[in-house]
Amino acid sequence: MVYNRTAPAPWRRRTQSGSASQRGTQDGSDRTVAKRTAKSRSPERVALPLWVPFIAGACLGALSVAWMLTGWLAAVPRSKPNPALDAARAAPDAWNWTDQPAAAFPVPPYARFLQDVRVMLDPGHVGQRDRGGNWKRGPTGLREAVVNLRVAQYLREFLLAAGADVRMTRDEDRSLDLPDREDLRARAELANDWPADLLLSIHHNGVDNPKPNYTSLFYHSSDGHSRASACAAQWMLSGLNDALRLEDNLECAVLDDRVLFDRGLAVLRNARVPAVLSESSFHSNPDEEVRLRDPVYNRREAYGLFLGIARWAQAGLPRVRVVTPKDKRVRSGGRVTIALDDGLSARGGWGAERHKIDADSILVRVNDAITTYEMNWSKRQLTLTLPRRLSSGTCAIWVDFTNVFGQPVLHPRLELTLQR
Repeated sequence: MVYNRTAPAPWRRRTQSGSASQRGTQDGSDRTVAKRTAKSRSPERVALPLWVPFIAGACLGALSVAWMLTGWLAAVPRSKPNPALDAARAAPDAWNWTDQPAAAFPVPPYARFLQDVRVMLDPGHVGQRDRGGNWKRGPTGLREAVVNLRVAQYLREFLLAAGADVRMTRDEDRSLDLPDREDLRARAELANDWPADLLLSIHHNGVDNPKPNYTSLFYHSSDGHSRASACAAQWMLSGLNDALRLEDNLECAVLDDRVLFDRGLAVLRNARVPAVLSESSFHSNPDEEVRLRDPVYNRREAYGLFLGIARWAQAGLPRVRVVTPKDKRVRSGGRVTIALDDGLSARGGWGAERHKIDADSILVRVNDAITTYEMNWSKRQLTLTLPRRLSSGTCAIWVDFTNVFGQPVLHPRLELTLQR
């Protein structure tokens, strides 16, 4: 760009006409106007210093050199990272187990086996009467119920994304003002009446000692309760271990709830479906309380539970059903045929034509008495003859077995109506 530094200013051209005195007067007034308007003149009429074009050219040149260097550096092999950080060569103890990886929660392909599985989520203490003080609170006042609900809501999202059928016993932190015994029974009855394939009551532990911080899961194992509860708890423990990465671990973290109370935990004892209570960590531990305030950490916990439940479903969820009599009405001494589903073969695929049932694990009881049966493996059905001296009313038949993954029947209890 060329700037003409010698071109006469307009006010000078205007002074060329008229007398000398006029020119003098005009010169003075014009100079004043010129001073007032110099700052408002258009850019093309303002002369720039000679060094400006040189600086602009230098900047453009530097940018060109930087662009070329970037391309050259990209082609140069990078130096190898510190061997201590080389994932292919570092010793196993180079990493700290409790260091959390970057937050990411993908739904794994095997979660498809959760399709239509009924899961009842119970956020512990939500809606329960608050006794005030330090009851169910961490060292700085974090309420366990708040964390339980948040984890349950995150878990619901994961389960729904996988196609599961999900319900919650409580979905808002609002007191229902029920006595504890009635409150806990109501939670279990919601799962029983559905009926759910799994009831999961979500909790966090608390003790007077601020040091403990580990995961524990509980099931109820008295007569009339499905063995599937303990199996589901095992899978969920695995998922929580992976997600939370706690430093402390119990020697056995899946426990019968009667280690806590002689009769066990009410919500598990009253459940007639597979039921698990999780105590994922201790809100009474100061460091853990800080982590539990973090929604991302809550979501990690929910993701661990989700992976455990998905793996549990992947291992097959065995079921039984009455084939005959279709109306489930039978006489004493009558015959009953029951179909066995190992939870795996019906999916098809390689080896689907072969059953996945452990034949030695089959157990049949009628009103708590072990009963013999006839097995038809081609149809995967068993037939039994009822005792002749059964009182009228309801007859309970219990049919249980395990598949190749060791998974027992979800709902082993079948009820029939006895006719005279």
